Amino acid sequence: MSKIRKIKEKKSTRGVSTRAGIERIFRMVSLLQNASESGKKITCTTLQEEFEVDRATVLRDIRFICDRLEMDLEWDAREGTYVIEENSRFLPPMELKDKDYLLLSFFQQCLLPYEATELGQEFLASFERMFGIFTGSKNWDAWSETVHFRFADNPPSSTKELKIFNILHRAIKERKVVEFDYKSPKNAAAKHKSIEPHLMVMHHGRFYFYGTDTNTRHLTPFAFPRVSNIKATAQKFTAKPEKHPRDLLKFSFGSVISADAPEDVVLEFEAEVVERLKESTWHPHQKLEDLAGGRARLTLRLNSILEIQPWILGWGPKVKVLAPANLAESIATSARKMAAQYA
Repeated sequence: MSKIRKIKEKKSTRGVSTRAGIERIFRMVSLLQNASESGKKITCTTLQEEFEVDRATVLRDIRFICDRLEMDLEWDAREGTYVIEENSRFLPPMELKDKDYLLLSFFQQCLLPYEATELGQEFLASFERMFGIFTGSKNWDAWSETVHFRFADNPPSSTKELKIFNILHRAIKERKVVEFDYKSPKNAAAKHKSIEPHLMVMHHGRFYFYGTDTNTRHLTPFAFPRVSNIKATAQKFTAKPEKHPRDLLKFSFGSVISADAPEDVVLEFEAEVVERLKESTWHPHQKLEDLAGGRARLTLRLNSILEIQPWILGWGPKVKVLAPANLAESIATSARKMAAQYA
């Protein structure tokens, strides 16, 4: 392949003055970029037919793209096709500032822990393409050298996320019932489920989806790694849950939701851990109050106390549960069992 030479004559470097010409240029750039990604072959004839212009107009536009927009195109004389060079695949639409690159670097590093999973690989491929569109480069590694974002949670080792995601995405959009086998931690054998899916959620790097059981009519979360043999059926559903899972998640400490009315979880922390407590926002709707002696009171309005119990136990004797009473008793029972192991 030979590189299309930049023509320096006046007539080849003139601007595109009409609105239709400008729109055609950017549509042409988009077509060339997408063709490079998909492997589609773009010829002069292809562009003539796509934009309903003559050959001279296409050639002038190609020169404009090379000269003025500084995109590196190659001409494959054997196949008669235009190809964007590997290191100059994208046209940046705007000038980005350092804070913009920082945001893009954050997104990229958010995805890196999941590159071993199918869905993570899809995300990273999409990110690479979007990064190129915004910056004009595919070299996103260079922007992660100054700041490193570390994420503590490890993704699940399941390789089924992409298939499950694609089936659920379509089923939710088309409001179709899905069937699958589900192995919960409490049961040795998987159980067959028939579910009306409503929402997918990623929490701490793990995908869940929420749906209504067609038999019990209970709204329940399901973890992707525990799902097998999933398929969308032809059965449509129209009923909506009384409370959408997105609304119920406002009162969840993690991924577990409940239709029960939320109640206040009130915790009192000793002074020596208050600064560490204040370093993070533990819940979007938390209330943190300073108390005498440097202590602090944290109030969380939750509809389920299941997931907060391990978090409370992690603070050891530096926290005390003031309410509700059943949570205080559950924590006390766990503490006694832990102490008995070292007696």
